Amino acid sequence: MNDFNDALHRIGQAWRWIAAQFWATLLIILAGIAWTRLPDKHAWQVVLSLVIPLLLLAAVLLLEAGTMRRLLNQEPARTRFVVGSLTLLAWIAVVWLAWAILDWCNDQIPLWAGYLNSQAPAPTRARLFSYQHIQLWLTILVWIFRWIAVPGKVIPHAIASAQWGWRLPWCKLLRVLLDWRWWAAVGFAALMSVALTGHLFSFEPHGTVAHQVWAVILKLAASYLLAIASWVLLLAWAAVLIAPQPEPAECALDQSVILRLHMGRVWIVAAAVWMVLSSIAWWALPQLLNGQGSQDWVILPVGLSIGVVALVLSVGTLRAMLADEAKRVGFVWGVLSVLAWGLLALAAAILLNAIRSPAWLDALCWVVGPAVLIPIAAASAVSGLRLPWKRILQVHRSWFWWIAVTASVVVGIAIPKLLLYTNPNFSGSVQNELLLLRRTVVGILRFICWVFLTGLVTALLARDRASTAPEPRDDAGGKA
Repeated sequence: MNDFNDALHRIGQAWRWIAAQFWATLLIILAGIAWTRLPDKHAWQVVLSLVIPLLLLAAVLLLEAGTMRRLLNQEPARTRFVVGSLTLLAWIAVVWLAWAILDWCNDQIPLWAGYLNSQAPAPTRARLFSYQHIQLWLTILVWIFRWIAVPGKVIPHAIASAQWGWRLPWCKLLRVLLDWRWWAAVGFAALMSVALTGHLFSFEPHGTVAHQVWAVILKLAASYLLAIASWVLLLAWAAVLIAPQPEPAECALDQSVILRLHMGRVWIVAAAVWMVLSSIAWWALPQLLNGQGSQDWVILPVGLSIGVVALVLSVGTLRAMLADEAKRVGFVWGVLSVLAWGLLALAAAILLNAIRSPAWLDALCWVVGPAVLIPIAAASAVSGLRLPWKRILQVHRSWFWWIAVTASVVVGIAIPKLLLYTNPNFSGSVQNELLLLRRTVVGILRFICWVFLTGLVTALLARDRASTAPEPRDDAGGKA
């Protein structure tokens, strides 16, 4: 049975819950509208206005949990229905928080568009990187995050939690998120249920009043049917991608990344603690030295100390993740080897800044530089300067590595640049509080990107070591 037949088979088995998605959702919407018209003149009306939202939320949880569990078709080790339904509250909170952040980003688009337009090269500022173009691109990007990235990330986890509670099959979910078929389905569902339905109401009304009323009714009905049908098909497709997956092999990339992160968990926790302490130190140092003249004599050694400890923690993390390497140099020599490549990257960055390179070249270097140097530095932490160049070049040829570095640069460099751009309309105290909050978010984003790239590059190096290992031979010189 192929995947499409499997999806149709699951929809057929869950036809009662699928039908309930259409009529029960409509009843919930109508009840919600009636709740907004409920008066609050008497005490029983006030109590009813407080109880009805809880009942509607419980109905939504039961409806969605029942549909998800039925589409997964009695997978083993399932949790109780009530527990599976309540876990959906956490994912609803995640979506609400993500949309609140995206609403804030949507409000900042005019400010960001003006800032990016001012930073664009002069020849392209009027045509390609104009204010209108950048504003349109940022609006599309926020739309993609709102209707594709957030649902595509949350829906598989919500289905799995409705079935298994909090004992989620993380490897299975990771493989679903790395499957292009899932993201193609999410993109198609977003176009059908959001973009197309929004296009239906973009036409100007014309004709008689009765004609306009019937046109609005038909548009509302078409929008409702498209949205529910897209939701149901997306749930069925997620169930198809989750359910038949066997446990991943030990050599699978996702399993290898998780294994490497587990091997370096102690160093990762130490790096997280050190990041928090260093952030507190940078914040508290100006407060302690306020009004004591020049602060360079304190800030410079503190900065060097923080950088040295961060380097040691990074090397320790890499060596822990590559603990199964046969040929290893001493820890100090590994630190000095990584420091050499770090100084080379620093010199290249200073050179690019000195020649005032164009923005496109800076963006290219932010991707190419880490993609080339991180595998070399990771191997140097274990092997010193006697590097396994063949394995490193295999990492450089991996398309997944380049996509991961590009995504990490966007999340760790490009987005933080916009977040740290201050709004001149705010007062000084509000500006400082917002800047502290944004710096915290930026630090978390960059730390996550660093941990992800570290785990991925060590997994790729270990996999390439296995693929380049010589085949065993017998005593006669032939293959064993």
